[in-house]
Amino acid sequence: MKKLILTCLALCTSLTAYADNSLYETGPSQDSSFVRFLNAAGDKVTITNGANKLALGAQTDNRVSRFFPVKAGDKLTASAQAGSLKTSVEVVAKPGEFITVVLVPQGSALDKLIVRESPTDFNANRASISLLNADPACAQAGLNGGAKGASVFENVAPGTTQRRLVNAVKLSVQAQCGKTNAGAAVDMGQLQAGERYSVIVIPAKKAQQVFFVRDSTS
Repeated sequence: MKKLILTCLALCTSLTAYADNSLYETGPSQDSSFVRFLNAAGDKVTITNGANKLALGAQTDNRVSRFFPVKAGDKLTASAQAGSLKTSVEVVAKPGEFITVVLVPQGSALDKLIVRESPTDFNANRASISLLNADPACAQAGLNGGAKGASVFENVAPGTTQRRLVNAVKLSVQAQCGKTNAGAAVDMGQLQAGERYSVIVIPAKKAQQVFFVRDSTS
């Protein structure tokens, strides 16, 4: 596992959230899982494993890595640093699981949320979207979308995610924390059939920041 993680980090020192890679349509094999990193801190984050480093920016286009393939059942360890703040990461993935390791500020410290997902929703004719709540202060995240502002997700607790299939249409969404709008409305543009997307809520100086990424694998 250590060699796998070192290889992933070495290959991915410069990542963008909106990569053009195709999504993994058929799901991982029984002994494979995927892990990505999300910077929800207010500063750039460096994730280190031995001599290898992964740098994540503090802007929406470079704060999320791709999903890295890892061996299920093995332990992933790393250290993360944002400015002078540090934390350690340790996670074990189940077969077929997708894990997002979120680095978040916690008072004067750097903390992490481990968000787990076991997707079973692939459909080549529809798009898959999720709402990932990475803000510990947002007790119940929700998402409304479409011309009528219909409810897409409700009651997404911090450190969790919900996912569903939608038609491949142009989509604009508004996230909420409780009954209060969280961040600005997000224009997701034209969704593509067979693709997977994540709408992400993170803490910000003024309440929350919300953005989306197209999920991709390395």
